[in-house]
Amino acid sequence: MHATTAQIELRDLTEPVGGVGTARQVLGLFLARTVRGFRSVPLAAIAAHNRALYQQTLAVLARADAAHSGTAIALFRMPTASAFVHCIAGQLHKGGDGAALNRWLRACCEQVLLELAIAGRLGSPVVVGPPAGQSDRLLCAPGANLAVWPTADATVQFANGQLVARAGQHETTVDLAAPRAGEYAAARVTRPYHEIVPGLWVTDCDNNPLAMVEAHPDKQGNRPDWGGRDPRQWVAALREALDLVDAHLPLLGRELRLIARVVVAVGWDAERHLSASYKEAVGTLYMTLHPQVMTMAEALVHEYQHNKINAAFHLDPLLHNAWSPLYASPVRPDPRPLHGVVLAVHAFQPVARLYEAMADAGHAFATNAAWQARFARIVQLDRAGAATVLENARPTACGAPFFAEMRRIDRHLADLEASRWGDAAVAGAHLDELAGHD
Repeated sequence: MHATTAQIELRDLTEPVGGVGTARQVLGLFLARTVRGFRSVPLAAIAAHNRALYQQTLAVLARADAAHSGTAIALFRMPTASAFVHCIAGQLHKGGDGAALNRWLRACCEQVLLELAIAGRLGSPVVVGPPAGQSDRLLCAPGANLAVWPTADATVQFANGQLVARAGQHETTVDLAAPRAGEYAAARVTRPYHEIVPGLWVTDCDNNPLAMVEAHPDKQGNRPDWGGRDPRQWVAALREALDLVDAHLPLLGRELRLIARVVVAVGWDAERHLSASYKEAVGTLYMTLHPQVMTMAEALVHEYQHNKINAAFHLDPLLHNAWSPLYASPVRPDPRPLHGVVLAVHAFQPVARLYEAMADAGHAFATNAAWQARFARIVQLDRAGAATVLENARPTACGAPFFAEMRRIDRHLADLEASRWGDAAVAGAHLDELAGHD
């Protein structure tokens, strides 16, 4: 039984206090909404060639959920399945893209069938024909460390523990318990997921249909790319960054493990770090690799925070004036709706708290002048962003405790700023210059 939004008080959505209960409740509500969304796509929006597959997938999932309670919720914890549901929801309006909706629905059904086959909860085999007029086709499962690209003309049979792709006279069988990577006649198989910690992987494989849609003025989408670095280097860097978070913001580290599932590698940059996330793909963090562990830790915190609040945004807008008017923001060089400023402040307040905790603990980094300067800049610009939000926000009932928490943290940062730096100022900057995060 999941709580309703009326039962959740978002008093520690930015920085958890005393446990991870708020994040757990938000995640539970988000997942329940996701399952309902998958089960309620209007048949009128579904092309004739997809209706049988959709209805069959619904029936198979319902049987699995009845036999093993929580199957659907567990399945949609993976953004490789849930992102499609929310992309579809975004097209359920009069001017929606029906062709895209149907591509995504088909892909979502195949993802559901794949996860059920891996879990051994499929019942009888399900056969899915090749998609009409679609050449790209990717099935991926982080938990099984598996990605399969069937050929455009392949029929795919899903069965417990097995996937069989058939194209003409060719047949490729994939053992889902122990898949073997290779280029086969009817499919390409890879093992692209590398475990950072249990339940969280880094990969160069991504099926998010919106990954190349870019909101940031200085970026061009999020194409998976190891950046010429060995995946083991990525794993080591991300583990070290997460260790830093665990040591100084332990509750946030616990929350991150609860919600985050996949870090998609999007290249290497020794100078500037870039990262992104999408409201539709809760659980996925896009990140470049950077040689500095502090930069990686900042990015983990920042993008995790985006994932957490994006889950909340699926439940409530938090603001009555989220999208208009636009504000000349200290957070980005381009004018932004208040929603965007909220995203940034919610992400950067815990980054400031990470710096503070490290300084208080006497971490070696805190003796570095450049580190201290960055700490000061983050705090000042965080406060500028919070001022924009708190002066203009018209919170919803659900959002009121969230903004009260933002104000509490801002007051704490004001005291911190006064005690550490006095009247020293950082002028002519915005939070986005600190790191290229979306």
